[in-house]
Amino acid sequence: MTKSILPELLEDLERYLDDRASAWLSQEGEALPTLPSTVDGKVNVRAITAALGRPQSQEQHLFKKPELRAAINAVAIEQKLKPIGERHQSEEVDKAVAARIRRSDMRASEASKLAAEQAAVIEKQRRIIESLREQVRMFEETGQVLRTGVVRP
Repeated sequence: MTKSILPELLEDLERYLDDRASAWLSQEGEALPTLPSTVDGKVNVRAITAALGRPQSQEQHLFKKPELRAAINAVAIEQKLKPIGERHQSEEVDKAVAARIRRSDMRASEASKLAAEQAAVIEKQRRIIESLREQVRMFEETGQVLRTGVVRP
């Protein structure tokens, strides 16, 4: 049976994060992040793995193990960096927003179609009413019914 590397990795990581957090707090003025980060402000997990002196193959544990990820994310958030998994969560949020927008657009499109149909019905009814008014006016003037068929709009 193989021994889990998690306790040893967690111990090394906590020591490293404590050191980075102390360096963060000791800065004066506007503090710059002491955790390694990418250009777009995300935590650089590969650089943390290298700083711990661990092989790159152990990098996956920092992503997958909640206790390791939570420890890194706590320091990252304090230093105003995007935490591990931010891109994944952001993609889920983006997908949810896009789905809501699509549903909203579909409802708006349906409402627009319904409004157009109703406008057409109203216009047809207006033409019929106008035609009937004209027939009534002519009947009142002459006393004769001029049209006995279906009223055409």
